[in-house]
Amino acid sequence: MSFVSFVGRRYLLHRRKQAFISLITVISVIGVAVGVMALIIALAISTGFTNRIREKIQLLNSDLNILGGPGELSDKEQAAVAKELDSAREVQAYTPVVLGTGLLSGPYTRVGVVAKVVGVAPERQSKVVDLTPFVRGGTFLGQTPDGAHGAIIGADLAATLGVNVGDTLQLLVPKLTLSPFGGFPKIVRVKVSGLLETGYYLYDTEFLFVDLPFAQELFTGPGRVSAIQVRLKPGASLASAREKLQKNLGAGIRVLDLVESNAEFFKALRMERVLLFLAIGLIVTVASLNIVSTLILMVMEKVRDIGILRSMGASARDISLVFLFDGMAIGVMGTLLGDVVGATACKLLDKYHAIPLSLDVYPLPYVPFVTSWQQVAAVSLFALAITFAATLYPSAKASSLDPVEALRYE
Repeated sequence: MSFVSFVGRRYLLHRRKQAFISLITVISVIGVAVGVMALIIALAISTGFTNRIREKIQLLNSDLNILGGPGELSDKEQAAVAKELDSAREVQAYTPVVLGTGLLSGPYTRVGVVAKVVGVAPERQSKVVDLTPFVRGGTFLGQTPDGAHGAIIGADLAATLGVNVGDTLQLLVPKLTLSPFGGFPKIVRVKVSGLLETGYYLYDTEFLFVDLPFAQELFTGPGRVSAIQVRLKPGASLASAREKLQKNLGAGIRVLDLVESNAEFFKALRMERVLLFLAIGLIVTVASLNIVSTLILMVMEKVRDIGILRSMGASARDISLVFLFDGMAIGVMGTLLGDVVGATACKLLDKYHAIPLSLDVYPLPYVPFVTSWQQVAAVSLFALAITFAATLYPSAKASSLDPVEALRYE
């Protein structure tokens, strides 16, 4: 056992004259542990929400969206895109979609509600983004016997309009219908065949799905589509596939991946995680101040011992390392305790769904706690770095004591 570790252990574990210093030492260990535990749990919540929401976004959205330049994709452009997608090994399936905006009104309400209308080809759409598991009722999108068109509507949007499966809605679109009296907005009837309930706010409150030819008639015109959605094979690189397709298709066509399509959302999540780390990290910083207090009081208590050690040949560096050892021992004990308690708490809280959430407000039924050894390691390194910084001043103060002066007043 080295001189530094031997003396450091004696100073840290030996019963002291001042019990108050021992109490502060225990509080310092607990403080670091609580800070590390809080940081691990906070990051686990942030990571859990990010991962779960990302999974839901991936489930409800295509991996790639191929768009025209200034407007819709023409027949010629669609053929060029289809040829490229058929030859791409990363592509699993693709489908055209038409996007538009309309004003929905129900039989029981006079006030219209803005809806995002999506025209899809059901058989091809299910291979790219399969929404059928989230649909209550039917999935029919064709024309009904009474002349209306079948539609799947978000469950929350249906609740806002006060309608259910089988009810008929009026959809007003910005396309004008010419008449002898001038132009009038086009109004069509859609019949609710199913309710979409994904638990994802955007889909459930705004979306209306109709048949592709019907949407083309309302928004883009025959043969034209707003975008082509692409699903990649499992394990395919999103960025690599996007870059390859963009290069082959040329500048006239835009290829957006899932991250780019939701760039602001993911940017907000990253910023939230950074701010959360900084905020909770202050707990560790405050806890390290207890270590400073502990070591300063220890130095004051051990002035005579320091003088004796220096007179026996111990160098200033040895004295400094003794108190660095004590400070880091407190930090390591607190960090390890916080790691164990924090990681265990995350595992149990996630396993038993300890904190439920309302699906009326949140896209998840419970608070997810997702952590990893890399995350725990990063928190541990952060805590140890703060602890090391906290020991520098007391250890330097101890090493600067003059042994003659230290012994003179003892």
